[in-house]
Amino acid sequence: MPGIETHKEAKLLVIEDEGPLRELLEMELSRSGYKVESAADGEAGLEKYRQEVFNVVLLDMRMPGMDGVEVLKQMRAESLLPEVIVFTGHGTIETAVECIRNGAYDYLTKPVKLDELEMVIDKAYEKNRLRLENISLKMEINKLDQHRIVGKSQVIRKVLETVRRWGATDEHVLICGESGAGKELFARAVHDASRRIEKPFVTVNCGRLSANTAESELFGHVQGAFTGASKGRAGLFELADTGSLFMDEVSEMPLDVQVKLLRILETGTFRRMGGNHDIRVDVRFVFASNKRLEECVNRGEFREDLFHRINLLPINVPPLRERPEDVIPLSYYFLKTAKESGSINWEISEEAMAALCAYSWPGNVRELRNTIRRASILATEPVISSDLLPFAPPRPLVALRTVAAAPDVPSLPLWVIERDHILKVLELVEGNKSKAAKVLEIDRKTLYTKLERYGLAT
Repeated sequence: MPGIETHKEAKLLVIEDEGPLRELLEMELSRSGYKVESAADGEAGLEKYRQEVFNVVLLDMRMPGMDGVEVLKQMRAESLLPEVIVFTGHGTIETAVECIRNGAYDYLTKPVKLDELEMVIDKAYEKNRLRLENISLKMEINKLDQHRIVGKSQVIRKVLETVRRWGATDEHVLICGESGAGKELFARAVHDASRRIEKPFVTVNCGRLSANTAESELFGHVQGAFTGASKGRAGLFELADTGSLFMDEVSEMPLDVQVKLLRILETGTFRRMGGNHDIRVDVRFVFASNKRLEECVNRGEFREDLFHRINLLPINVPPLRERPEDVIPLSYYFLKTAKESGSINWEISEEAMAALCAYSWPGNVRELRNTIRRASILATEPVISSDLLPFAPPRPLVALRTVAAAPDVPSLPLWVIERDHILKVLELVEGNKSKAAKVLEIDRKTLYTKLERYGLAT
């Protein structure tokens, strides 16, 4: 039967004051495969709407107490995600126009045939699904070419085996590794190895969240929660419902937000900023950190109870220097996927291969990708030669001695010296970007620009 798979996915809320009709709708729609909740009036319906995440709402217009129009207005003020189908036994054009203006998906007049209602529900659910998918794609649009792990080394095979084992469970995962090592790719791999593979995969960089914006971004907010909050907004936890939420640089999360995150992990519920109702979500968390969280705990920067809660299934991503046999396969992959390269069959000269494999890659896979793309842009023919690389190829011992004997001759390009200096400063201040900018005597924005230019974590 067409649409049966769609039925199984949609979660419905029926708000209808007539008991027999409400029970009939709940029974028949459940029989069709929908997940159905119901409420007998507007107040009870709003309460359920606030506590759970629904795809489609069926809302009666005429009810005792709060009528359907008022319920619709409050729903749209709190969240624009679920689609609302309005139905009534006393329909007028004016009422229909008012409902559509206030954000209803469709307006139906009673009595409604069940097959026609299901058709409208399926269309509304498809719109809801596409809305969630589009939000997720907008968040991921700049990362779509990074969702493949390339490597043949034994160490990377072991990590992928761990990913497959952990992915099959529903427990939260903690991924540790240096900046640029590809932690997000492994987070995506965990999601793809899980039963949630067809569900949303939402990402957030906790290092980009300030103490003022973190709560609103993660939990969402209700209308009027703060100055400028003219509309309610769904947070990332809500967008990731039934799927996975990847929280990168979790060590940078403010301590007061860590407390609320722990509550979500323990109870599966949270409250929007300014709200007074718990919302239940089903989210699988994947955390990542380029810092040792045990040391952050010792310094009082990370809650010990939260660390123990998220460290159940750890995955350690090795730096690129520990798997040099993956450098050349990765290089060819980046050449193949670079927009500038097109469908050209590229080659890498032996000298360039030696230079790529000998380099220590402090920026890891991210730095390698940027290096290869830069070389492909500079190349006048489809060959990556050593002169296109921003670092010198390995030289014979005699040549090295000659350079050492001439102290006035620089052995590295200026940009390499600057990049390495920035890395050392970041290491000294334990990754704190604000402190690093002060030490380097540049503003924070300039630091982020340089980090992006050199393929380092931002």
